[in-house]
Parts: sequence; C-alpha cells; structure tokens
Amino acid sequence: MKIIISNTVILNGGDAAILISIIKILQDAFGKNCEFVIYDSQPETAIKYYPELNLRKLIYAQSVDSIRIKLIGRIIKLISQWRIKVAAWCISKHQFSLGRLCTNKVEYESLIDYQTANLIVSTGGTYLVENYSLKARFFDYQISLMFNKPLIFFTQSLGPFEQPTNRQILTKIFTRSALILLRDRQSAKHIQELSPQSKIAVVADAAFALSNLEALATAKNNQDNLGNLFTPKIAISVRDWSYFKTVDPAIGIARYIQALVALTVHLVDKYQAEITYISSCQGIKEYWKDDSEFALKITTQLPEQVAKFVTVNRDFHNPETLIKIIGEYDLVIATRLHMAILSLGAGVPVFAIAYEFKTEELFCKLGQSEWLIDIEEIDATTLIERVDSLISSLPQIHHQLFTNVEQESLSAWQTSNLVSQAFEQWQLDNQPEN
Repeated sequence: MKIIISNTVILNGGDAAILISIIKILQDAFGKNCEFVIYDSQPETAIKYYPELNLRKLIYAQSVDSIRIKLIGRIIKLISQWRIKVAAWCISKHQFSLGRLCTNKVEYESLIDYQTANLIVSTGGTYLVENYSLKARFFDYQISLMFNKPLIFFTQSLGPFEQPTNRQILTKIFTRSALILLRDRQSAKHIQELSPQSKIAVVADAAFALSNLEALATAKNNQDNLGNLFTPKIAISVRDWSYFKTVDPAIGIARYIQALVALTVHLVDKYQAEITYISSCQGIKEYWKDDSEFALKITTQLPEQVAKFVTVNRDFHNPETLIKIIGEYDLVIATRLHMAILSLGAGVPVFAIAYEFKTEELFCKLGQSEWLIDIEEIDATTLIERVDSLISSLPQIHHQLFTNVEQESLSAWQTSNLVSQAFEQWQLDNQPEN
C-alpha cells in the first residue's frame, strides 16, 4: 500500500514527532510493508536529520520556488500553479503524455506519486490557522482531490476561519475528505461551522503514540515531593512568539522573558534545582527557529550565582531521543505543545505556558487546567505562584495525571481503527460504476 503524507515541516521537532507517530499508527492500520512518501517543506535539509525517510518537496513549492522575478513573479507563479493543475487533470484522465508536456521531470514524478497513491494523509499539527498562509496547503488538497484519492487529515488544531475565500475553499475540501481527525473540541466547532456533514473525530494528538508506557506506570505511583529532593532536575522549554493578540508583541515577549528569568532564579534559590533549557525545536541551523537561541536571551540575564546552575542544551535531538533525555527530569516547564506532550509521555509532570488554544484544550482534557498560564497574561509573580503550587501538589496529582496520559496514548493508537474504517468506507463509496 502506498501512502503519501503531505504538508510536513519535520525540521520542527514537534512536527517530526507527529510524523513519526503517524507512520507507526498507519503501519498498525495497514501493515508494516506500507510505502510512505513524505512531501515536506525542506526535504533536502531534513534528509540529513532523518535519512530513513523517503522525502520529496511539496508540490506547491516545486511550482513556485524557482521563480525569483519580483515585478511579474506573482503572475508567473499563478501560471505555474495552473500548469501543474492542468498536468494533474491530464494524468487523472490517463493522458500521461500531455501531463508530461506541462511539467519537468521532478514535477511529473510527484504527480505520478499522487496518482498511484492508495491514500493521502495531511499531517497533524497547527498549520490550518489564519496566522499563516494557507496557499500551499490548499494547492496540495486540490491536487489530491483532482486524482479522486481518499484524503485524511491527521490530528489537527485548526481555525477559526474568518476570511471568506478560506471558508469557501475549505468547505469544499472538508466536505470531500474521507476523515478529519481533530485533537480538541474547539477545532471541531470550527469544522462544523463550515461543513456540518464532514466526517470528524476528536482524538488524542498523534504524538501520544510515542509515550513510554513503562514510564507512565512508574509515574502513576510516584509519591515523591519534588520540594524535598536534594537537587531536582527541571527542564524549561521556550520559544519566540510574535502573534500576541491583547498586548503589543514587543511588550508581550519582554514580559515572557522577564517572567522566565524570575522563575529560573526562584527555582534555583528555593529548590536548589538544576535547570536545563531544552526544547523540541532546536539544533538545526537550516531551520528558521531555534529555541535554544531564544533561551540564551533568558539565561544571559541571570545573576552569576544562579547562572552556574543553569545550562542551555543546544543540540538537535530527534523525538524518540528527546523522550529518553526528558525522562531523566523531575519537572518540565513547557511552552511548545509537543515538548509538553513528549514530556508527559516520558512520565514527567508539566507546567505549560499556552500560546495557542490547543495547549489549554489539552490540559483541560487531562484534568490539569490549573497548571498552565496564558502567554498573553504571563507575569513573574503569577508564574512563580502557579509553578510553586504545582510542585507542592505533585504527590496528589501524579496518579490521575498519568492515568489520563495513558488514556491519551491509547486514544492515539486507536486512530488506526478510525483510519482503516474511513479508508474502507471511502472505497465502498467510490467503487467504479460497471
């Protein structure tokens, strides 16, 4: 069985965790012998970090990336996109020679990939939001549906969609999709506003499939009081953020940095903690974001007597390695959602700094809504008070927290049944007429 997984950005560690999980879940659904072709934003770089994957460049990027002319480049890009769509239409009608005339060798091979795929999966994550351009995503979905292939969206946080053009395009795409997996109720509402008849299911984030079940079993019975440990190990994950909605971005990010400086000082002074700044998105110089670079903006502001207890881990770690590293810590303060998920899956409690609704939705689902703070509202005093409160509560919450994480892991794996059922139903609904 040939499966395309599209729209990946696996230089982002969270996206890589999702992709690795999706592959495992799809192998559970369709067997270990599946052929996976991954369409990614930067495959030529990603292959250095994930050499085991079969990576190709996004079809949209193939059509526009080589066009550098400023004045008329926009028009040429539009023409190039239509050229690819015409070729896809020709190939879908088995007019292969005409399709080849419209494309170069790489483009043609990519279209043949789509034409010969049994299933197309749009990777999970948070990319169908209007903070980002949706052009490349729409292009991929339109090509997929031109070939009349079953299109499945893996676990998404998406919307809201307010721009009329986006709403119109997505309504058509969602309505024709075989299945849309969502990781929160708010995203489900956003889908239902556009396409009430869409086939949706709210399930756990795919990355929970990477959870270490032995570590979770141990964590459930952990009664240790972190405050009584001699030198507790605490990991802090940070990220740059510019999409503040209620405060000026410059003020918001400055307040975030100040709060983390104060928290770091507090954790060292009160608990004699060893602090490591480490994140799920770091150590890849070719990627536009490096959380370890941002961490230095915090650690360089620390007093000398505190700084000697603080390190910044700047290395790249693939998701499965990161889980092993984080498993050695007693607590994680996580800004990135997948740093939180991987840490929980390693049996480590998490205090979250929420920058999008997806984090709040997850922690509510886990029964941990009081152990987070909205990045829009962050300040040093509140952050310190809430982290202290979590630390004092850990012996009481461990069992229920990690029981809930086990349930999320089970939910992630159960999506294999949903996907296989949706695929079978799509085949029944699309049988060729005699």
